[in-house]
Amino acid sequence: MNEVIGVPGKAISPARGIPMWALGVVALTIEFALWLWLLVLPVVQHRGVAAGILCLVLGPLLLRLLIAFASYVVSRVKGIEIPAELRLGPISWCRFFMAEYLQLCVQNLLLIPFRTLFRTAAERGDTQGGGRVLLLQHGYLNNGGVWFPTTKALSAMGYRVFTSDQPAFASIDAMGAKLAARIDEVLAATGAGRLTLVAHSMGGLVCRAYLRSFGGDKVEALVTMGSPHHGTFHAFVANGENGHQMRPGNAWLRELSEAVVPVPFTSIYSVHDTVISPQDSSVMPGANNVRISAIGHVSMPGGARARDVLVRELGRLHAREASWVSVFVCNFLVPPAPSLGRSIFCRPVTTGCWSTADCFRAGSNCG
Repeated sequence: MNEVIGVPGKAISPARGIPMWALGVVALTIEFALWLWLLVLPVVQHRGVAAGILCLVLGPLLLRLLIAFASYVVSRVKGIEIPAELRLGPISWCRFFMAEYLQLCVQNLLLIPFRTLFRTAAERGDTQGGGRVLLLQHGYLNNGGVWFPTTKALSAMGYRVFTSDQPAFASIDAMGAKLAARIDEVLAATGAGRLTLVAHSMGGLVCRAYLRSFGGDKVEALVTMGSPHHGTFHAFVANGENGHQMRPGNAWLRELSEAVVPVPFTSIYSVHDTVISPQDSSVMPGANNVRISAIGHVSMPGGARARDVLVRELGRLHAREASWVSVFVCNFLVPPAPSLGRSIFCRPVTTGCWSTADCFRAGSNCG
């Protein structure tokens, strides 16, 4: 087994184990087999085939409804007091909860088990262009498939988007070492010198573990979404070493908190997070902490509202490094027609991207 040197004095092997998509397929197969045995076949005998098929469809959906509601209840019992101005009325709460529930169903039943169908454009070989490179890291018991709606939108904006898959159960340090190998792969494929890390949930800890061990020379910025930087009470029912490492107050989290994040760092968190409890566990000293509301935990990697916040924050981070001289040239000296060719001063990453806002939003390499 190849070893990667991370924390001084420690040899960290990249995480290995069963791919999450395979685990997802096996879990779905077992679940549907149980539904058939325990519910569908008895219903077919007494009520007919149509009723049995209806039970086979509704059973998995009702199970996930119970899971989503139970997670919400725990998040409120162990969560922060929501400011009065951010509390949800009955209709707003129903919209919030249904969005969270539908995301859970789509992820569990489609995106995770059939992950190979949801590769990004860059992962399928389209690595050309001048757009900034993004590497998206998933959270606990997920894989890169959960990012699919977001990767599709970001790719359309001109970013070169990649994802990183981790095994279901491994130490977060080992996942950080695997992330290091993935970063090297992505940089080699694109020819870029650095990339931006975007992480959801446990993925934020994986990225911080990577930065602690390997430094920030290859990373432009870090954005985490709903990450348990100080742990979450939900982790007390999580399996695996990574699950134990997310429990509040454990020694591993305390050691990680002593390491300074060496790159520009934004932490996006929701006061209505349904998995991070308490919700302010995502708040990090020294980071740009962005508070949002009416968005649940499962909705963050694929939901439209969370994606809008992510795009805005990526624009802010990348705008810091843009050259205002080049932006001026891009906006006022370059003919505003893509057919006239690219400027040597500003390399737009989407067709027709010739405005300051578009340059920043699409992450062009201005400057």
